[in-house]
Amino acid sequence: MALLDIFKKLPSKKGIIGINKRNLDLIYTHNKRTFFPNVDNKLLCKKVLKEHNIPVPKTLYVVDSPRMLKKWKPELASLNHFVIKPNRGFGGNGIKLIKRIDDIFYSSGEEITQDDINFHLQHICNGAFSIDNTSDTAYCEETITNHPELSLFTLDGQEGITDIRIIYQDNFPLMAMLRAPTKESDGKANLHQGGIGIGIDLHSSLTTNGCHKNNFITEHPDNKTVLKGHEIPFFQEMLEYGAKISDIVNLGYIGVDFVCDATQGALVLEVNARPGLNIQLANQDGLGTKIK
Repeated sequence: MALLDIFKKLPSKKGIIGINKRNLDLIYTHNKRTFFPNVDNKLLCKKVLKEHNIPVPKTLYVVDSPRMLKKWKPELASLNHFVIKPNRGFGGNGIKLIKRIDDIFYSSGEEITQDDINFHLQHICNGAFSIDNTSDTAYCEETITNHPELSLFTLDGQEGITDIRIIYQDNFPLMAMLRAPTKESDGKANLHQGGIGIGIDLHSSLTTNGCHKNNFITEHPDNKTVLKGHEIPFFQEMLEYGAKISDIVNLGYIGVDFVCDATQGALVLEVNARPGLNIQLANQDGLGTKIK
């Protein structure tokens, strides 16, 4: 069912926008294509944000050539928990969470070998997950540990973290949601892969109700945690960091994805120049009433 059809169930809500209006009134109007690489290239974006004192997860290793892939093996021996990502990926594709227990590597609960990891890195470099299907760079990033107040939105022992997306127009926050992993999403906080979206009130920092696969929900589908009424830790810091990013990346309409680490606090996971519209469903409200 289309997003706009779903919102017909909410006659009191106005300002629901679709893809065409988002593209014409927000993306094309506020984002010059020449600046898209500032966020599509995730390693570049992380570097620039760090230079402006915006905290980001630590990059552990970069594989951008066969030579770097060969040098990767001794580096792998020193890592126990890490995330592999494509530099120019999209939609959560190509991301692999890996942990080692007693010298055995696991991903998605299944045992994998070093050869499996190397194959995935090569697959990324060949462009299998890049936004334009061209050669890419793979990188390994530190694993984030969920802040205790957010761990209730995941299953005990489940790989993956929650993240917080905030959409900005000209440095002004329009709408926010918490994204949480499920069994179906394989530990990824990605709505298109089966994760859940939970609205966040910008003024109180409290969660509201949510959505799962275009259905309205009031509790987590796996662990039955009630979604409404939880305060997002470090939310004010996230709002402040995000308000600076538009100027840094030269884009006026962006979605900023944050994580809340147990020891480091708020970190910027990535910036998106084409943020999706399911945030409206999570908040049961429309962006059209928010945009300037």
